Amino acid sequence: MSFAEKVSAAPECPGVYLLKDAKGRVLYVGKARSLRERLKAYTQLQENPRLSSLVSKVTDLETVITRSEVEALVLEENFIKFKKPRYNVRLRDDKKFPYLKITAEAYPRIFVTRNLMEPQMDADGRRFGSEHRKPIGANRRVSAAALSLGRKGDGSVFFGPYTSAKELRKALKAVKRIFRMRTCKYRLPEDRPSRPCLDFELNRCSGPCADKVTQVQYAEQVKDVVRFLSGRSDELTEQVEQRMWAASQSQDFEVAATLRDQLLALRDISRNQQAILQDQTSRDIVGLARGKKSAVAALFRVREGKIVSREEYPLTAGENAPDSELLSTVVRSVHTHTHDIPEEIILPAPIEDAAVLEALFAERPGRKVRIIVPERGEKVRLMELARANAEKALVELRPEERVPAGSRELSEILGLPSVPRLIEGVDISNTQGTNAVGSIVVFRDDRPTKQQYRLFKIRTVTGSNDFAMMEEVLARRVRGLLEKNRPLPDLVLVDGGKGQLSSAVKAYGQFDAEIPILGLAKRTDTLYYDDGREITIPVTSPALKLLKRIRDESHRFAITFHRKLRGKKMVESELDEIPGLGPARKKALIQHFGSLDKLRLASVDEIAKVRGFGPALAAKLYEALHR
Repeated sequence: MSFAEKVSAAPECPGVYLLKDAKGRVLYVGKARSLRERLKAYTQLQENPRLSSLVSKVTDLETVITRSEVEALVLEENFIKFKKPRYNVRLRDDKKFPYLKITAEAYPRIFVTRNLMEPQMDADGRRFGSEHRKPIGANRRVSAAALSLGRKGDGSVFFGPYTSAKELRKALKAVKRIFRMRTCKYRLPEDRPSRPCLDFELNRCSGPCADKVTQVQYAEQVKDVVRFLSGRSDELTEQVEQRMWAASQSQDFEVAATLRDQLLALRDISRNQQAILQDQTSRDIVGLARGKKSAVAALFRVREGKIVSREEYPLTAGENAPDSELLSTVVRSVHTHTHDIPEEIILPAPIEDAAVLEALFAERPGRKVRIIVPERGEKVRLMELARANAEKALVELRPEERVPAGSRELSEILGLPSVPRLIEGVDISNTQGTNAVGSIVVFRDDRPTKQQYRLFKIRTVTGSNDFAMMEEVLARRVRGLLEKNRPLPDLVLVDGGKGQLSSAVKAYGQFDAEIPILGLAKRTDTLYYDDGREITIPVTSPALKLLKRIRDESHRFAITFHRKLRGKKMVESELDEIPGLGPARKKALIQHFGSLDKLRLASVDEIAKVRGFGPALAAKLYEALHR
């Protein structure tokens, strides 16, 4: 059967589909409420370059039927982890992220594991997954027996994934020190050691192998560990304190002393966590930073109003992948494998799978999860903080791929063929046409590249004519770049309105240089584009903030140079009236004192120290300056 025939034969029910190339390699894994309707899209022309590239390579497909879209979502995540398809957005090295695992034994143990994925079963009891390399088979139906949140088929509970080894070690150390949960490999109660291990002697284990704790007491310890790893420290502290006083009242002082030590340790941890929100709602706040072929999502876990952990997840994604797909991947990859699911997941952009994910999380008893995109308030501020952390992580991961949000937004607003990475800002400064100068500042992405800044003294324009000065500066700038075979900017920002913009267009027209040019008016913050458009964007826009930074920097650079020239001219003009001072001595005075005011404050002895001056000439100059 051809690909089109297989699409026509696909069932109209929920499931997962795998798109393959001619060699049988899985290119893309997706889910759908109706497989046939979703797959029809891959038989049509695609405007998105990424989807167009995918469709051109697809020659075969397989489908797996599920009972609901929720089951399809979890199964899709499992397939993506196993197959690592090229066109899916996924966490980079996701199978290597460590988790904390609590086993489902009579006396559970806790340890670090990277073996999160387990073989799944189809309705006939056959396995498929990383160990099962044979084709799945078209329209196979899958049971939901193993599709549970943060809990595997054997009942084990997982917390994570942790991207920071330091945070992982810190969490495990706290569990052993405070709750004394075992980490050994013995299968209790059948497999017992001859004597307790060193952890018991160091008070890092309660000793279930030596019957030092009952199964009921140990089960209570495990519940405390789950609360602790879920970030519910305040609730846990209150419960431990109540149990401590109850043990004390019943004169069980040994148990009370143990609970007292736990209480002090929990309070010490809570003291080091700063409260950032007033309510007690548990939240995961996600910030996103984009690059060309990768991205980073930063996730803040907020529990009981405090940030209890921060994780940074690198993603493999092309620049044509939408933010919604990246965010959906983060939520699906992180929250479908952990026991610690918050009440709210805060995202910077809406995702298509929000309702399906909420339905999936709702399967956990007593838990209702909302996926929301805030527009204002404290949550937006925290989301911006998460985004800043993601930007920092992306720079550390791949500095050459970092694409600021402002640059991306500029390309969308102006309809540019690519994101402007190299932006130049130009400004003119003069006083009624005198001491006229121009400045060029260079920003690579959203960061100034000061070694490429340039200053220009106006040569061909006399009088106050900012438009002609702008044309001269830009023409000289382009000529210099072309002569030195240096790259032209992706975008040029001129400080001013339509007049300055038309001068810039005229300057670049001399060289047949196709460079997008943008004018930014000071008072109204209106953008004037070289195609005649006038654009107004919100003051909170990252694009406008970036343009204002470039404009202000070009103005600062130009006016600083202008003031320096003007001050030097003023000093030279007054010294010209004093006989006996030639160009060399005037230059020496300017270099030594810097300004006319400082020269006036100098004594005869201080003037005499300047090269070319003796006591007699210094006295003569002093007298001339103080008439």
